Amino acid sequence: MLAAALALVVSLTPWPDPFDAAFSPPRARAGEPVEFRPVPSRAWVDAVRGMQENAPAKQQYVSFLKDTYGYNIGTLNAAYGLEAGSFTELGSLDYRRLDRSRSAVQRDDAAFLKLLTEAALAAVREKR
Repeated sequence: MLAAALALVVSLTPWPDPFDAAFSPPRARAGEPVEFRPVPSRAWVDAVRGMQENAPAKQQYVSFLKDTYGYNIGTLNAAYGLEAGSFTELGSLDYRRLDRSRSAVQRDDAAFLKLLTEAALAAVREKR
């Protein structure tokens, strides 16, 4: 009979900012499996959009959008249905009316969620 491998469980409630130096999850030993609870979801990206403008994750999100849209705010506005005047405005934008069903938003949320998860996993596996 095989024993189930135990995993280090990392709580993600409330959704953390894994880019913040203050993010201090438990540390995994080499090769130890890591499990996030709850499972990372788009709710984490929504939480980042709701963070303060100076939050590291919010700044990463805006940088991600800049890179994704080639620093073209018009292209981002068209894809997201926004009317932002600049990428700088995205840091303080109220995203509550964002249409999350738009294909570009869904695609970008999935890509940014991967970055959030990778950053959290790196923090669990690294010593800061």
